[in-house]
Amino acid sequence: MHNAAFASLGLPHTYELKETATVDELLPVLAHASFGGASVTIPHKQTIIPLLDTLSPAAQRIGAVNTVIVRDGQLYGDNTDYLGIVGCLQQAQLSAHTPAFTESVALVIGAGGTARAALFALHTLRVPHVLIYNRTQERAQTLCDEFSSLFSTLSVTDSLDAASSKQPTYIVGTIPASDLCVPDSLFNVRGVALDMAYKPKWTPLLESASRRSWHTVHGVSVLIEQGIHQMEKWTRAVAPARAMGDAVLAKYNSEF
Repeated sequence: MHNAAFASLGLPHTYELKETATVDELLPVLAHASFGGASVTIPHKQTIIPLLDTLSPAAQRIGAVNTVIVRDGQLYGDNTDYLGIVGCLQQAQLSAHTPAFTESVALVIGAGGTARAALFALHTLRVPHVLIYNRTQERAQTLCDEFSSLFSTLSVTDSLDAASSKQPTYIVGTIPASDLCVPDSLFNVRGVALDMAYKPKWTPLLESASRRSWHTVHGVSVLIEQGIHQMEKWTRAVAPARAMGDAVLAKYNSEF
């Protein structure tokens, strides 16, 4: 995706994969004269922070970084995960004609770093009432305590069945695709389900939502959307969105 963008923009940059067990192994990369920025993935989105000089307000509030930018010789941490979620939910809301965000209840499944970005995205969209479900309730409660000031109500639900009674209109899944049991009662009202996991294409959440005629947003769409924001932050140029999307989907559709 990013190499396709660099080629389209006529820029001499390359985007390469660097897999490491710890962030400390990235220090030589970050310090190299040719380093121009990076994407950061799980499990390094929080541990990368001490290696950076400064954070964007969004990254600071979310407490996670997925984008490193070089600015005036300093390393600047930002977060485009939440921007990808915001953009995809806005597009879905327009397509599905679901209720306004400001009049809705949302459900976030998971309590990790991606859930933090999802909560900030829902805050950005001005969703007033949000539920968090996580198998480990203690982690969900910690997240709830930290983000509660951003919402009219933010609470932990002990099961997806219990969440059904609140009739969420927007559901964001932030956990790896698994054998998660999603009750049909969760989809009693018209809504949008977005799953950050993009392997497999049809996660248990999206399969269940589709059966109930909900609008579904696949994780690959969020991947592309957040990548467009990354490119524009790195280059300060308008990202070639079509070229980037085509590059991702060509590979994704051939594998899934």
